[in-house]
Amino acid sequence: MNAFLGYFVWGLILAVPLYFVGWRLRLERFLPMWLRPTRARPLQLPPQVDALLIRGQRRFSQTEPRR
Repeated sequence: MNAFLGYFVWGLILAVPLYFVGWRLRLERFLPMWLRPTRARPLQLPPQVDALLIRGQRRFSQTEPRR
């Protein structure tokens, strides 16, 4: 357990400054597109679908079969 905590602490000590340098130099622009993190943005639904979704769950009518 001491070895794990030692490596964990040293990992944090090394990772935080490296992340900061990468952030300040904007090194993300050199990464390929598929490796970049996706930006979270709100999902815009068309008005026809708004009535079907309530709190993120689909509502099924009694006559419509569930899939």
